[in-house]
Amino acid sequence: KYFRESAYRLEELLEKKILVLDGAMGSMIYAHEPTEEDYRGERFKNHPVLLKNCTEVMCFSQPSMIKKIHMEYLQAGSDIIETNTFNSSVICMEEFALQDHVRELNIAAAKIAREAADEMTKLTPAKPRFVAGSIGPTKKSLSLSVDVNNPASREVTFDEMVANYYEQIEALVEGGVDILLPETSFDTLVMKACIFAIQSYFEKTGNILPVMVSGTIFDNGRTLSAQPIEAFYVRQL
Repeated sequence: KYFRESAYRLEELLEKKILVLDGAMGSMIYAHEPTEEDYRGERFKNHPVLLKNCTEVMCFSQPSMIKKIHMEYLQAGSDIIETNTFNSSVICMEEFALQDHVRELNIAAAKIAREAADEMTKLTPAKPRFVAGSIGPTKKSLSLSVDVNNPASREVTFDEMVANYYEQIEALVEGGVDILLPETSFDTLVMKACIFAIQSYFEKTGNILPVMVSGTIFDNGRTLSAQPIEAFYVRQL
């Protein structure tokens, strides 16, 4: 049994037609040419670390910009919009000294997207809109060594990746997403950790949502760790 009624509506629609996902959030933000001050806003005016290019923090500093981008995708015909949370996990936010704000970042982003989607659904009830919680791959790898002289060397463990993702998943659901979207995976074992975190969350809370998955396939038709698409699929089962 799904946690939200929207999941049943989503499945019903998918049986009848292809639904359209939005496009990139980052490039849309960069098109506004935001400055360091725009990223910081008033809340992080005196933050000790530069925040430029931390697009996720703009859910705090520039929420109206983020909502406007969501609305533009919805008005262009998107059925599903992604939250501005691609890097909103502890591992990623440590780079900007924002790891203590991860939960709040995800909730804020989900609420902004939720508001935009609900407004469009109200305008066009026959075309309901959905929110997918974007969960990025981080910059870490579990399949590849970080030391050419030590094949077993890793920067992070599987359990650490699971914990990293669990916190983000919990906050996205609290914020109101309809779907969980682990996306743009270049490492199938990292994706496996994310799927495990999602399953653990479902089992612990009973809050079950639809899950979408996307991976990054390079010119040779394989992932960064040289797996074909079929292997990527099988490893997530």
